[in-house]
Amino acid sequence: MSWLVAVIVALLLALLLTPAVVKIAPRIGALDRPEVRRVHHEITPTAGGVAILVAFWLAVVAAGGSELGPEIVGVLVGSLLLAIICLVDDIRGLHPAPRLVGQIIVATIALYGGVRIVGITNPLALWGGSPYLDLGLWAGPLTVFWIVFMINAINWLDGLDGLAAGVCALAAATFTIMALTGGMQPVAVLAAAVVGACLGFLRYNFSPARIFMGDTGAMFLGYLLACISVMGTFKSTAAVAVFVPVVVMGVPIYDTLSTTFQRMIKGKPIYNADRTHLHHRLLDRGLSVTQTVLIYYAVTAILCTVALGLWLR
Repeated sequence: MSWLVAVIVALLLALLLTPAVVKIAPRIGALDRPEVRRVHHEITPTAGGVAILVAFWLAVVAAGGSELGPEIVGVLVGSLLLAIICLVDDIRGLHPAPRLVGQIIVATIALYGGVRIVGITNPLALWGGSPYLDLGLWAGPLTVFWIVFMINAINWLDGLDGLAAGVCALAAATFTIMALTGGMQPVAVLAAAVVGACLGFLRYNFSPARIFMGDTGAMFLGYLLACISVMGTFKSTAAVAVFVPVVVMGVPIYDTLSTTFQRMIKGKPIYNADRTHLHHRLLDRGLSVTQTVLIYYAVTAILCTVALGLWLR
């Protein structure tokens, strides 16, 4: 039941630590200031991801972190380096280029720690051919791409009060169930700790938010969910393994792809922040922040239910 210890400890720590970060953030300059594309209208403390990170880490240790193996160690080391980069970004701001380099580095650390998409189920196997595709030399680049993509997908999703924290909690809960049913206890511990940390933080982040998670939280969660999905689903030889993590993460994946497409059509650099995200478009149609967030939750819950159905059948 170490996964249960992880979720409870992470939840309690996030509940206790987040108010402290609310007080500390202004003193270190971690503040989010209103601008044209922002939804909020007041200066708000950010870098709440520090509370998420500490709650996650201590929960994993409390659940028996020393027994989780070298693959998990690689993930944890990468998460610390990413957190440092993102905290600097939350306080001082970084150009997209050094952020991307940092993301590639931490993804590579996870890769060499053992997080690797070595192969995927062949979705065309029903029409002949091998049921399992060995990626060979493409395994490393594809793994790094997946991790970097999800880091940015969750970061882009974090645009409304409670949006990223709630979606990540639902996704992590789904990965926890998959890991438990697949006999992957260490992965279940990581996923459960994410659930607890997100729910504890959500207490202070749901509309009207007292604090934002910032890049420190959003990128950290994207990194963790990407690694967890690789360890828990992509490595399975189940017939649906190639689809399951994509379905679970369908909301941030769609948001990222649609936003990128919109910016390309308009001839804008894809890393330039604007109001082309799906949640901005829903707000422009007259929905409130809470209504938009709840729609995201509902769609994510439906996708996670579908993914579990595919996984457990």
